[in-house]
Order: sequence, then structure tokens, then C-alpha cells
Amino acid sequence: MKKYRHVKKTSTKPEVREPIISRRLSDKFDIPEDIIAKAPVILGCGNHRLCIENYRSIIEYTEELIKVQTKQRKIYIRGNKLVIAYFREDEMCVLGNIDSIEYHR
Repeated sequence: MKKYRHVKKTSTKPEVREPIISRRLSDKFDIPEDIIAKAPVILGCGNHRLCIENYRSIIEYTEELIKVQTKQRKIYIRGNKLVIAYFREDEMCVLGNIDSIEYHR
């Protein structure tokens, strides 16, 4: 009769495994990895327009600062006369005089 020894499994956080899983799925199905991982995609047009895809929520919104929460970190958009032109479930667009884009944990 065989004896089986119970070994405690080491747990890994989901965010540690996600890049590996998303990379494999991306390769297998030929889909961009950022779409699978829901990574934020930021598209800037000059310093007057900024579009963000795959965001979670708007944390703060003033004419000088817009804070956006993404899956991995916060994005601060600083400038003046900032307005959110539109926001949908997973995409938003900011207009105004954008001075800086900062990434925070």
C-alpha cells in the first residue's frame, strides 16, 4: 500500500500568473496580449487629447487633475481646462491642455 504525503501547495497571486497565461493565449489565438490581459492602452494626440482603453474607474475629476484607476495602477493626467469628452464601460477620452501623464501604484 502506497502512502501519499500531503504537500502544501504554494499559492501564487493571480497577477503573477496572468502575463504567462495571456502570452500563451495571445500566441495561440493570434490576439494582441494587451486585449487578453486588459492592460490599459493609452493613445495621445498632441497635448490636447488622450484616450484610455481598459480602465476600471475615474477616481478624481477636476479641471487640473484627472485620476483614473486601471487594473494594475493609477494614471494621473495633469493639465488645465481638462474635460472628459466621453466615457464608456472600458474607454474614455480626455480633452484639454495636458501637461503630464503619471503612473502611480
